Amino acid sequence: MFLKPLPCIMLLAAAIKGGKLVPQQQWKRYISSLEKESDKLGFFKSSAAARKQIYSAFAASIKSRAEKNKKFGVLLSGGVDSSFIALMLKKLGHKFSCFSVGISGSKDLAAAKVAAKKLRLKLISKEYAMYAAEKTIKEAVRLLKTADPVTIGIAATEIAALRLAAVNKIRVVFTGLGSEEIFAGYQRHVIAKDINAECWAGLKGMWQRDFLRDFAVAAKFKATALAPFLDKNVIVAAMRAKPEWKISNGEKKLILREIAAAAGLPKDIAFRPKMAAQYGSGFDKALGKLARAAGFGNKREYLHRLLQSFKR
Repeated sequence: MFLKPLPCIMLLAAAIKGGKLVPQQQWKRYISSLEKESDKLGFFKSSAAARKQIYSAFAASIKSRAEKNKKFGVLLSGGVDSSFIALMLKKLGHKFSCFSVGISGSKDLAAAKVAAKKLRLKLISKEYAMYAAEKTIKEAVRLLKTADPVTIGIAATEIAALRLAAVNKIRVVFTGLGSEEIFAGYQRHVIAKDINAECWAGLKGMWQRDFLRDFAVAAKFKATALAPFLDKNVIVAAMRAKPEWKISNGEKKLILREIAAAAGLPKDIAFRPKMAAQYGSGFDKALGKLARAAGFGNKREYLHRLLQSFKR
């Protein structure tokens, strides 16, 4: 079924039509059509050809989205995905601000500051105290009506980031969503018997795992998220890269890191190890502290109690 029309849209490839999140099965059929297209074209004959085509598709994806939105920002974590997006936007001559949030000691916040300095980007950041983190976590639980720690940790990070952008009058933001799926960035890709099959499965699963959450958070701030990694041509190009070009000697998303480094992204940023948003921002750690302080054995029990209190 469709979600209710909202004043915001998440520009997630074909996931949004007329301000609505399309049905889950429609999204899966769309990804299946891209899978057929990719299979028909076959793997690139060389990694050099793959890197060239992926870069071309990604550059076009960034350019088209930037040209359609005069005022936008970038949610910067300091990793390869968001930093590469920012680098490409800067190369195109666009003026924009980057936004980064985190709890005290946040690794992503520290990395974002390093990336902003090296790339000469304007960074607006905010470090959250524990009381503010608790308020944001409760906000995420009330909004999403779930006690799942991963969902809430990510949503709290997104709420904090979009609120910071909104305060600075930015309602359109670039995100790196989708990169992990098409370039094999998760541990499940490392252990998979068929890496590309796992990538396709992950793309199909994004509707339930990512879109429902992100759509709700974006709606709260009447925000629009631009996801260049989920551009049709980027997906097809990335999925024509052989699995061994994506993961080698334990290095995940290798081909994307090589492309970013070749484009001018400093190697320490291009090859920075992946940290999930809830861990890099520190919101998951804050959630654990809050659960223990409230006398709960784990994060899920604490979140469940919060969820129950909102239903009263």
